[in-house]
Amino acid sequence: MDSGTWFIGIFVGVAIILGLGITFVPVYGRWRAYRQAAYLQIDLPRRLERAVAARLMARERGGLVGAFVVGGGAMAAFASGLIDEFDPALTRLFIIGAVFAGLGLGTAIAAMTGKKALDSDGPRVARSRAASVGDYAAPVERIGARVSVAVVVVVFLGIAISQPPTAGLVVAIGFFAVASVLTLAVFEMAGRRIVGASQPAGSTAELVWDDAIRASVLRDLITAPLSLAVYGTVFGLFATAQNSAGSTAVTAYIVGGVVLAGLAVTLIASVLSRPRRYFITRLWPNLRWSDTADTVTDAA
Repeated sequence: MDSGTWFIGIFVGVAIILGLGITFVPVYGRWRAYRQAAYLQIDLPRRLERAVAARLMARERGGLVGAFVVGGGAMAAFASGLIDEFDPALTRLFIIGAVFAGLGLGTAIAAMTGKKALDSDGPRVARSRAASVGDYAAPVERIGARVSVAVVVVVFLGIAISQPPTAGLVVAIGFFAVASVLTLAVFEMAGRRIVGASQPAGSTAELVWDDAIRASVLRDLITAPLSLAVYGTVFGLFATAQNSAGSTAVTAYIVGGVVLAGLAVTLIASVLSRPRRYFITRLWPNLRWSDTADTVTDAA
């Protein structure tokens, strides 16, 4: 590997290690918990502060560990010569993509193996109907991820047909296509398991915060296939355009521009719809601040 690739790999690795260390600082955990409360516009009772912060930090640690392991594995594969077909630019893109894939995988493992519910010693409350993945993840993200994965698979097949099987571009896009499909499968399977887990709660605040953490985990899971697919698609199309001539190059540039425009529209729609609060509109349409205040509430 060249010096630029080593620098990027070491920089990302150090950043992940520092981020992992910060998750063990109590002040950071509290800040993350109250930042979440401020965005969601719900109160965080003091009695739930430690439990909410602990679950958020456990999820964050899982994602960082996954990013370090998978990204480090990619670095080791290139350093050992196990993979040597890429030029420096493709190598760097591959490593960054591996970090994204590891982040999603680590988050999924942490979500499925970690604590499933907040502690509650009081009477149990429950919602009037069963929830589904569609109640936690906004349609713009779920549909956007599925469409993006389908597009990167089509782009990969098109490039694979037109390029030699050993070409670096084919290998790189193949990685992004496979990684996006696998992380989307992880979301679909882990999402149902997370949503189907029991929710013992002694107050409305506990139930709302359990929903908030579930929604946050699902959004982390859906981000992996979405980012990998878009990343692979844009890279593949513009790399093809640069390596081609005539109508093929023009077509690749046009399609790449359309994909970027679609991504921009999707991002704007996502920001305007405030997807992190989507679960509140679905599961708690009449929620008031007093329902999650520090006073224990027994009505859900």
